[in-house]
Amino acid sequence: MDIARFPDCVKLLDHLGLYLRDHAKVRILVISETGEPLVDVNSWEVMEKLHKLAEPERFTHLRLQKSPALEFLLFEGQFQDREIMSYVIRQMNNTKFKAQGSNVVLTVKIKEDGYEYPTVEEWETYFKTINGKKQWQECSPGERSDTVIIKNLPTKWFSLDSNNPKPCERFLKDALALFGQIRKVDYEDCVEDGEVSDDVTSLGNQFGIPVTFNAYIQYQNYASFKAAMGGLKGKQLMRLFPGQKPTFSPFVVDYDRAGFMADRAHKIRKAERERLAEEAKRKHEAYMKQQNELMKKQLEKRQKKKRKLEEKKIEEDKRQKDNSTEKKAQKNMGGSEMKEVETLEDECKQVAAQLLKGVLLKVATMERERLMEQRQDVMKRYSEEKKRQEDEIKMVQENQAKSAEAMKVREKELREKLMKKFKQFEEKKQKTQDKIQKKKHIII
Repeated sequence: MDIARFPDCVKLLDHLGLYLRDHAKVRILVISETGEPLVDVNSWEVMEKLHKLAEPERFTHLRLQKSPALEFLLFEGQFQDREIMSYVIRQMNNTKFKAQGSNVVLTVKIKEDGYEYPTVEEWETYFKTINGKKQWQECSPGERSDTVIIKNLPTKWFSLDSNNPKPCERFLKDALALFGQIRKVDYEDCVEDGEVSDDVTSLGNQFGIPVTFNAYIQYQNYASFKAAMGGLKGKQLMRLFPGQKPTFSPFVVDYDRAGFMADRAHKIRKAERERLAEEAKRKHEAYMKQQNELMKKQLEKRQKKKRKLEEKKIEEDKRQKDNSTEKKAQKNMGGSEMKEVETLEDECKQVAAQLLKGVLLKVATMERERLMEQRQDVMKRYSEEKKRQEDEIKMVQENQAKSAEAMKVREKELREKLMKKFKQFEEKKQKTQDKIQKKKHIII
């Protein structure tokens, strides 16, 4: 399918096939005409009927929402563009049909699904409350209206390696630079199931792979931030390559209220990521070293076994040769000499058996001591590894506790500052009222 079929698209990243399109989402309510509960109604059959009612157009996304009771069925649908959505709303609204396998008559109510979006007044009021009369330029980055949050973006669409999905910050910068100069970007994984169609599903969660992520885009100036908030309003993400069907992914836009992109918080996250990366690298190197040593031991073991087989074969050949020589000698011996040889052989076997018994006892004792030492060594290494892991967990918890404490201190300072200003305002208001009362008394 060609991009020319979507004239309302805004290009983000051409080489990744990423575009912005107008939001085209509907909410569908299916209720009984008589108001009776929909106990015997199959939701899958109702969904199939909704698909037929929308023909010749089709939903790009349709799913059943959780209904609080059996009095109605609530569906959420999405279309390719707003023109198709408007046509289907006119065609389907107030349509009636009979549920399959029952006499219940169902009515379809369909309308455009509204969406919550922050307004200019909201973020200006919020940051004015936090920063007081400070100008935008006087506030620190991350503590002013400069960071846009885009939630539930498909991880796979912004990754360099499809086998190991991880958002690429360069792709985020290139895509969102459409609205102005970017100071820095960051992201956090979001394992909740998104509303991504077709090729992006929640199956990745079963393997611990984040399906979606939240992007944090910090702009250099207020105008770029405002342009991004306005440009993303009412939009959804579309991916389209020539000759393929488009896929859509709705997203949620908000502004940063938690100081996520403040320099101090950003440095803490960066240090933590570097520490985790270094730890992962160290573990990988240790694992590879262990594997190499294991392979080396297995190779030595195979070579040793091969040498033993060769030595055993040589000994067997020698023994067979000695036996044949001995048989020839026995044929040449007389009867008395044969008996003497047999007696000597019996005595040799008895002595050899006693010697072998003593050797076996000694070997068994040595093997037991070796196994005991090996067991103690394994228990020691297990204790050390367990202690190291506990220390690492403790360190991570302490870092998290410090971060939380720092946030609490910052929150307390801001609250005290706000209360102080509020008290000053109340005092000023009270003084003004007192002055007015005095003037009234004077006039009277």
